[in-house]
Amino acid sequence: MNSRYWLLAGATLARRRTTMAAAALFGLVIFYAVAWPMLSPYGADDVDFSLSRQGPSPRHPLGTDQFGRDLLTRLAAGGRTTFLIVAAALAIIFVLGVVYGATSALGGRRVDMLMMRVLDGFFALPRLPIAIVILAALKLSAQNVQTVAFALGVAGWMLTARLVRGQLMSLKQQDYVRAARAVGASWRAIARRHLVPNSAGVLAVALLLELPTVVIGEAFLAVLGLGPEPPTATWGNIAEEGLHFGRLWQMSLATAMIVLFALSANILVDALGEALDPRTQVGRRPAQ
Repeated sequence: MNSRYWLLAGATLARRRTTMAAAALFGLVIFYAVAWPMLSPYGADDVDFSLSRQGPSPRHPLGTDQFGRDLLTRLAAGGRTTFLIVAAALAIIFVLGVVYGATSALGGRRVDMLMMRVLDGFFALPRLPIAIVILAALKLSAQNVQTVAFALGVAGWMLTARLVRGQLMSLKQQDYVRAARAVGASWRAIARRHLVPNSAGVLAVALLLELPTVVIGEAFLAVLGLGPEPPTATWGNIAEEGLHFGRLWQMSLATAMIVLFALSANILVDALGEALDPRTQVGRRPAQ
C-alpha cells in the first residue's frame, strides 16, 4: 500500500466531524489515564479511613472510595491497568489470528476447509464462558493482569483469523502473487514480503474491533470476581467495588469511563474500516 492510499484514508477521516470528536474523546481518555497519576497529589493506593466515602469536594473532585482513596486518581490508575490488559490481549489476538488465518488461507483447499469448520465451531461458543473456563483451568488462587489478558486474548482471536484469511484469499489472486509463485517463491516468503504488509488495513480494523470487546470483557470478569485482585485498580474492579459496597456514584464513574472508551473506539473502527477500503477511495483526492 503506497503513501497515497494512507493520505486518502486520512483525508476521509478528517472530513468527518463525528469521527474527529470520537478520536478526540479517545485520546483524552488515554491522556487522562496516562498523565493524571503523575500529576495527582495522591497515590492510587493511598488509604485514609477518615476520608471514607466522601462526596465530591475541592480536595477530591470525584470523591473517595470506601478506603478513603481519591477516585479521580484511582480511575486514572485503573485506566492504565485496563489499557495494559487490552494491549496484552490484543497482542495475543494478533498473533493467534494472523497465524491461524494465514495457515488456513495458504495451506491448501483441504486444510482451509478443515480449519474454517473448526473456526465455525469456536464461533458458536460465547466468549465470556470461554474466558471463565480458561481462568478456572489455570487454578490460581488469585488472578492478575497477565492471566486476565491471556484469557481474553485466547477467547477473542477468531474474528481476526477470519478477516485475515479472507484478505489473504483475495490477495492470492493478484498478479504479483502469481508471478512470485511462478519464479519459485514459497508461500512463507510471499506472506512475509507481500501478503501481510498489504493486509495492514484489515489487521488494524480487526484489532480495533476487538478493543471495546476486551475492555467490556475485563469489566464483566471483574464483576464476577475474576478480575485482577485488589489493590490493583482496573475500571472493572472499581465498578465492582462500587457495586459491592453500595457506592452508586463510584460504580457510575467507572462504568462511564468504560462506555466512553468503548463507544469512541467503535465509532473510530467503523470510520477506519470504510476509510481503508480501497473501493470507497475511488475518485478521492488527498486534502491539500
